[in-house]
Amino acid sequence: MADEYPGADITGIDLSPIQPSWVPPNVKFIVDDAETDWVEEANSLDYIHLRHMCLAIKDIPRLLRQAYTALKPGGWIELQDFLYVIRSDDNSLPAKYAYTEFISLLREGFLKFGLDLHGQQKSQGLIEDAGFVNVKTEKYKVPVGSWPKDPNYKKAGLYNKAIVLDFLPAAVGGFTRGLGWSTEQFEMLLVDVRKAVNDTSVHAYYTFHMTIGQKPE
Repeated sequence: MADEYPGADITGIDLSPIQPSWVPPNVKFIVDDAETDWVEEANSLDYIHLRHMCLAIKDIPRLLRQAYTALKPGGWIELQDFLYVIRSDDNSLPAKYAYTEFISLLREGFLKFGLDLHGQQKSQGLIEDAGFVNVKTEKYKVPVGSWPKDPNYKKAGLYNKAIVLDFLPAAVGGFTRGLGWSTEQFEMLLVDVRKAVNDTSVHAYYTFHMTIGQKPE
């Protein structure tokens, strides 16, 4: 975004100081919690972007109200999230697929903390309820693994597989604290999940949802 709009000032926030230092000069990062009261002045921002927040934000309506206040009239908000519902267009998805089982259990575990893995299905309605106009959602297929023949989908699938495999160990809390599993049970499940994700005979994918809305002029 900073490279595309060198005249813009870009501010990124996160709970931890984990941001890279090799960024364009018009980018800065601050440690902040988007669920607390925002410090931005009313009508001061042109664009607000949130990505992969379904497992981070408990009170999305409150966040959207604050975003609405902070945006200038005519400004835009964009929410991006995966919808973790495994599909296949050619019936190659087996009835028992370990990654599907993992996602189902993970959602069950995180719901105990008030976080919904499928919350992005409500994004459009929530943005509309917050007062935004020109709201629309676009959906894109994201393969799980390198099975596609199309080079662009294959690249997306490779990236996605890397994301999935890197994320798996970090999901332990959803199983141990959410479902009461032992660490050993969780690790045994991951053996099957890794096999499933690496199985190129299964043409699995889920969708990436991009929902935008504009503050009225």
